[in-house]
Amino acid sequence: MSQQSGCLIPGSSSASISAVRRKNPEAVAWAILLGAFAVFCAIAVTIPLLALRFRERATTPNRIELINIVGVTQVREGEGAAWLAVSGKQELRPGVTCLVDANTRSMLTIYEGSSDYVLATIHVFGGTTFRVSQATRPRFQASRQPIRIYVVLEAGRLRINPGPATGRPVDLRVWLPGGEVRIEEGSAAVEVSADAAEIGVRSGRSLLISARTGEQLSITTGERAVLSPDGAISGPLPGGRNLLANGNFGAGLTLGWEIFNDQGGDGGHIDGQVRLVEEGGQRRVRFERGGGQKDHCATGIRQVLRRDVTDYVALRVRADLRLLYQSLSGGGFQGSEFPLMIKLNYRDARGNPQHWYHGFYYTNPAGFPAPYADQIEQNVWFAYESPDLMALLGDNRPAFLESIEVYASGHDYQAELSEIQVVAE
Repeated sequence: MSQQSGCLIPGSSSASISAVRRKNPEAVAWAILLGAFAVFCAIAVTIPLLALRFRERATTPNRIELINIVGVTQVREGEGAAWLAVSGKQELRPGVTCLVDANTRSMLTIYEGSSDYVLATIHVFGGTTFRVSQATRPRFQASRQPIRIYVVLEAGRLRINPGPATGRPVDLRVWLPGGEVRIEEGSAAVEVSADAAEIGVRSGRSLLISARTGEQLSITTGERAVLSPDGAISGPLPGGRNLLANGNFGAGLTLGWEIFNDQGGDGGHIDGQVRLVEEGGQRRVRFERGGGQKDHCATGIRQVLRRDVTDYVALRVRADLRLLYQSLSGGGFQGSEFPLMIKLNYRDARGNPQHWYHGFYYTNPAGFPAPYADQIEQNVWFAYESPDLMALLGDNRPAFLESIEVYASGHDYQAELSEIQVVAE
């Protein structure tokens, strides 16, 4: 009996279930009903949640319009695709890469959906490569998501101006090598060069974020900051930016500068010299020509700039200099041969070649006219700062900087320069 009771009889389990069903059919019905109700509840909860999620996350594209103000923009649909030239007005899709050469200026306008309501305008300057990676708005009015405009700047300069406030926040970001900047309000300029990205705020506020460390820096009106490719942030800094490379000659004269001599047209052939000298730990450039020469020569250094400056509201030249010797009175009888001169070569907004120059002298016994020069002390260091050239030059103000020259001019001369800057704001 004990062995028989310990054995498992095949079919006994199903038989027991069948017996339960026969003895308690109400329990089985309740179990089925409760299971069905649970499934119904799951469906009833899940479907609305999915619908709410769709309503919250669904987006529609905003309209992106490119207008070429000067020149032609090259566009490319994707990596490996051919570049296509675009002139006039062109609608773009997100992800299209735009290449603006040094002689081209364009403007990007992003509209809300298919309307004419402007969400943002982006001024694109010469030498810029960028793409709009995203430009979307929520599909449904009940969504709490912002309008998103994401721009990737690979090289060059953009001036970004958000449009008038909408009933929905606008998440406007520019992705940079090393991080990103969020334009929270107002107007900001973003520029990427070979060694760093620079952000300047003309009005309002922007937030700079390092991709590597997550460090954040708020930049407000009149301030700027620098972001290195490794994510290091410097700032906030004063708003002015020096456009010259190696303006203090810390890297000698081989980086950024070229030496020149110009004999003019009076038959001279004796060149002056340009050399680096150090005294008391200070490095400076010396321009000199001697020997009792009686003919003209200009001896100097030149840096090619090729910079679009239409986005800047102020432009000043600063220099630390010293005059040691001049053989001519003043700047000569024509007022054009000073022992040290600064000359900025540029094009105005109409594309016309222009130049601005300023001279320095310490003696003028002949009383020659010197309307564009300062008389300073001999052998004394002088810190020069020009007026704002944008205001000074009016309709002929710079739009594109070609080069800057610093040189000594005349017959015999000796002068020194320890630093020069072209500061744009």
